[in-house]
Amino acid sequence: MTELSTDIVSRAPRAARPLWGDHEHPNESPGPRATQRLCDLAAIATAAAFALPVGELIAATRRSHYVAFARQSAMYLAHVTFGLNYAEVGRAFRRDRTTAAYACRLIEERRDDPAVDAVLGSLESACGALRQRLSARVQP
Repeated sequence: MTELSTDIVSRAPRAARPLWGDHEHPNESPGPRATQRLCDLAAIATAAAFALPVGELIAATRRSHYVAFARQSAMYLAHVTFGLNYAEVGRAFRRDRTTAAYACRLIEERRDDPAVDAVLGSLESACGALRQRLSARVQP
């Protein structure tokens, strides 16, 4: 298991409860642990779509152009799909908030390419469905 997937397992909720806690408003920002979980989900989905190890997306160095693009895509997904702000996304991916903002601008510009748009559209749909399932209270 990678470091990231081990973290996800160790942070898994013990009882069935919504990821957002007991907020009345689902659009409120989740706490730091939930924020990290959401970014982990975006990273895992993106790593699978780009056929990369998840660890590459959170590595301290930039890596190749392909890995950097995948990381930027994951940051974009975390921001757009889960509604996290740039500071939260940057912190979760071990980057600065300005890096997260730049990644989102770059990915938005590259969505003009039909192939990129198709991949990101699929990832957005998958992450959006996960968000809805995680937000719903599960009956034990």
